[in-house]
Amino acid sequence: MSDADVSDADVSDTDVSGTGGADTSDVRRPTITITVDGDACCAMGRCAATEPDLFDQDPATGTVVLLDPTPSSPELHASARLCADLCPCGAITVTEH
Repeated sequence: MSDADVSDADVSDTDVSGTGGADTSDVRRPTITITVDGDACCAMGRCAATEPDLFDQDPATGTVVLLDPTPSSPELHASARLCADLCPCGAITVTEH
């Protein structure tokens, strides 16, 4: 094959996804559900300081406010797990599905 043949080659069927051409439309992505126990919360604020996209604090009581119980981003999954580990009161639970 000459250089001209290579440059004119149709590359529209070339798989660059890294899946080997496999159909990944049915691949199940991990999901999580976050729950908080407001009664157990001791208002330390570690969760809100660590991941403000998921947690805030009630301005009157300082207790946790959950902003997104089912985040889709794997990065937020990791942050939610970290916040649950950091919570000194055990008020945050992350359930994997």
